[in-house]
Amino acid sequence: MAIMARTFLKEQQINNRCPAEGTLPNLARTLTAPMPQVLLVTLDGRLAADAVCVRTATLGPLTWGPYTKYVNIPNNDEKVARCLQPGAQCVLGLPSRAMLRPLAICRQRLPRGISEAAVARLKLCKSLCVDVPSIQDCPVNLECVIDHVEPYHTHVIAFVRVVGASIDDKYLFWDRGRIIQTYPTNFADETADQSGAVHMRVSLLKDIYPCPTFPLGQKAGWGDSFDKWVRDLADEKYLSRNEQAQVGGWHRRWNELFTDVQSPERAALKKKLDALCRLLVAAEWDKVHAFLAANR
Repeated sequence: MAIMARTFLKEQQINNRCPAEGTLPNLARTLTAPMPQVLLVTLDGRLAADAVCVRTATLGPLTWGPYTKYVNIPNNDEKVARCLQPGAQCVLGLPSRAMLRPLAICRQRLPRGISEAAVARLKLCKSLCVDVPSIQDCPVNLECVIDHVEPYHTHVIAFVRVVGASIDDKYLFWDRGRIIQTYPTNFADETADQSGAVHMRVSLLKDIYPCPTFPLGQKAGWGDSFDKWVRDLADEKYLSRNEQAQVGGWHRRWNELFTDVQSPERAALKKKLDALCRLLVAAEWDKVHAFLAANR
């Protein structure tokens, strides 16, 4: 799972990275994290042949109801930006691990009238709910209508509403870990070589480790409460009832002091709970009992 980290940049730092006209506030906040790379398919109706453009884009979630996403495109990519208008249609193709080559090609800015899909040897197919074609090579295609377009400092952000979707049937029978590892393409950063050419680098998802199962994890699965886990450990005789009450008391007191970050008692409780959890998930039961006995 990707975790978004807030990075605070000074005006000079941003201008050095993204030279542009205009000024920025003295302090600007940006979100930096791996961003999923998808294939954005648009249709330029102003060209005689309704030219299809396929471009890499970064994608993020907005709302579940209705199901909406946001798509980022550099605002100087005029070929695509002109197609991102409220009411227009687009398709978001989620690429698989085998599609790094077409992703690299579709990142290039080819002239109008030349479809990146043809150069990248992508197979287009008719979409179910929109006029813009889907990408047959992509396991999942999200068919969208553009609800809103927001110009930003360096990018155009399009809010898109998903009105239809298609999926390769075989993925319906795969487990979650295998499906997640099918989508490896996350934008990492850009590097410049000695000639000044800029290269995009992507990060790939590696092995997904299974969540620990009981007794090393919650019996009801990931996301269950800590108190319920401790109670289950006592029910199954891993802990005594007195030990359950002791640990439960620590945890309740920790919650009471949670916002008092200067409290010495809070710091001591954190240290004890951290040490206990390390022993629990390592199944060091003798050490668990000894630790609790020493801290009564």
